[in-house]
Amino acid sequence: VSEIAGTTRDSIEETLNIDGILFRLIDTAGIRSHTADVIETAGIERSRKKLQEADLVLFLFDAFTTSPVELRELESELPHEGKPWISVANKVDAGPESEVHLLWKERVDLLFISAKSGQGIEALKKAMVDKVLEGGTQAENVIVTNARHYAALQQVQQSVQDVLDGLDTGLPGDLLALDIRRCLHFLGEITGEITNEDQLDYIFSKFCIGK
Repeated sequence: VSEIAGTTRDSIEETLNIDGILFRLIDTAGIRSHTADVIETAGIERSRKKLQEADLVLFLFDAFTTSPVELRELESELPHEGKPWISVANKVDAGPESEVHLLWKERVDLLFISAKSGQGIEALKKAMVDKVLEGGTQAENVIVTNARHYAALQQVQQSVQDVLDGLDTGLPGDLLALDIRRCLHFLGEITGEITNEDQLDYIFSKFCIGK
């Protein structure tokens, strides 16, 4: 990685836990519309491939050296494919704050940060979590930081597996209900809710169990 434009070749990966959600961050080579450098072109192609594989895209650009026209061109060229996208103006501390906001006054969707000073980073983290919670990404990796919740989830997983095994072997419905009650009990420990017979009645009304 280099501060000189067009010299970064490979991507760097790191994981980040934000509010219990595990993000795998991939910092790729910068993407430019036109370049005559063969090696830089190869790096850009690798970046485009990573972009296609991503569940959430953070498109960082220099708040002062990138023009609104250039940003629109880059955004239109990159494959969105309906995936969540956050455009982030970086290096906002490189000049007067009033100047950067005047330059980007028509882009209310932008986030403004300084990776160097940390300005705006918390707002960026919140935006990333919001995108996941909106359902636009595949949030497959969730970190459970509470030891009691982790233990309860292990019990839930085992109970669900017992129910599935029971269905495969033709276990009677009343015995399956014991495992379902156990599952609901441990879920209740996590949510703070007390399970009741209505939940079991609902489950049995939706599935033909023991027939």
